[in-house]
Amino acid sequence: MKLHLIPLLIALAINLAIDIFAYRRLLRSQVWPRWAVTSYACVSVVLYAALGLAIVLAQQTADEPIRLAMWLLLVFYGIQAPKFISLLIYSLSWLKWLWRGAKWFVRCAAVAIFVLLIFHGVWGTFVTPYTLEVRRVTIESPRLPDAFDGYRIVQFSDSHVGTYGTDTAFVSEYVDSINAQGADMICFTGDLVNRHSKEVEPFVSVLSRLHAPDGVISVLGNHDYKAYFPWASEQEWRADSLNLLAKQRQMGWTVCDDSTFTRHRGADSIVVGGLHSFRPPHWKIPAYLREVYPQIANPHIYKIVLQHVPYVWDNYTDTAHIDLMLSGHTHAMQLMFSFFGVEISPARLISPYWRGEYHNGDESLYVNTGVGEVGVPMRIGVKPEITVITLKKKK
Repeated sequence: MKLHLIPLLIALAINLAIDIFAYRRLLRSQVWPRWAVTSYACVSVVLYAALGLAIVLAQQTADEPIRLAMWLLLVFYGIQAPKFISLLIYSLSWLKWLWRGAKWFVRCAAVAIFVLLIFHGVWGTFVTPYTLEVRRVTIESPRLPDAFDGYRIVQFSDSHVGTYGTDTAFVSEYVDSINAQGADMICFTGDLVNRHSKEVEPFVSVLSRLHAPDGVISVLGNHDYKAYFPWASEQEWRADSLNLLAKQRQMGWTVCDDSTFTRHRGADSIVVGGLHSFRPPHWKIPAYLREVYPQIANPHIYKIVLQHVPYVWDNYTDTAHIDLMLSGHTHAMQLMFSFFGVEISPARLISPYWRGEYHNGDESLYVNTGVGEVGVPMRIGVKPEITVITLKKKK
């Protein structure tokens, strides 16, 4: 796990400032008993100790300390975030001049919201990450060949199997669910592992069970390029990269790493390609796109692109006609709340393409929010997703 020092120090300073302010405020308060104030201080000290241990463990190369670090980060932010929101509400007690009961109402509301958010955190840790959601969408295009009208693609993404250690139970569950959809083709849009190829070894036999008439097609994600592990040398990194590709091929998957292939139905055909996961800040499309994807300029061929990062979709629609792009990567930041049909997630702040389907004329993008977790083992309001995409001929 890779922790960026400057953002970490900024977050730590903000956390400490808020906790010191809250402690001094509670200490002067005549409402809270001394034992409650002391308990607040003790819990805060324990949380910062857990954060410090997580930072130390995150620098290790072994997998067990990394998983422990993820859980310690979950405990820290799982308590700090509800606490800060509750303190913000508690600070509104100055509204007491509006009406006599405002002070007690605000304090009771702060406690209630803290309890509610803790409940959401616990539910998002032990229930939501293991509750599969099968989403069904229809993508229409006038360019789709007649023989492919009704063609079914099952997409899944961001497995991050290293988060599960050697426990294959949930991975086996979603493999069975994918197979049950009766897809013509299965597409995996990247991030099979967290840091290195050895993580996938306990899951090879389980993932080998995936099957579809037109195969299992995969691309690599940013974690599959293994930038989050302290490699001793470039040769070691390259050897591990080749091992990950070999493991996927051993599972019977077709890895599209800057390559394309054609699927036929009688005299009709579609072209499927997979491209590298582009990197910030500009997410440029490589100059060799036409070499990798020679059919890109042909307006008569229905084209599907598997690309882990959805942020480059604008680049595609500006420079080439891609009928359907399938992406993952965002996880919807593993945090989303829905209010009267409006979905609110911090992922919206990063990109307009963060979950679900998007359209630009006859070009379509679908962003799958993944089945695994990374960073912290928690999903609040974002269930592990399997997407069943039906292609339809637009008359």
